[in-house]
Amino acid sequence: MSNESKRRKPERTPLNAEGDFYVEKDTCLICMAPEHEAPELRGYDKGTGCYFKRQPATPEELEYAIEAVWVSCAEPLRYAGNDPVILERLRAKGCASQCDALSSKANI
Repeated sequence: MSNESKRRKPERTPLNAEGDFYVEKDTCLICMAPEHEAPELRGYDKGTGCYFKRQPATPEELEYAIEAVWVSCAEPLRYAGNDPVILERLRAKGCASQCDALSSKANI
């Protein structure tokens, strides 16, 4: 794999709501674990897989979104934001590789 392909920004599943939490295109394994953690934020489409149907709007929903990222089995859920509190919470859960700001996968 070339350095250029290693450094490209992850592509989002088309149905993702605009915002910092998203699902990387073609990576959902249909485990449904994230949907269990955040059913009001998550959606599923037979053609494209899982996606964030909306972004968290409350502190409680933010907790659900973080938990959904944490339980995702193939790490398709990602965080594209730069909020230091959210980044630290995800890092503490072992999800640094799923944060664009912390992951070499997303640095371009």
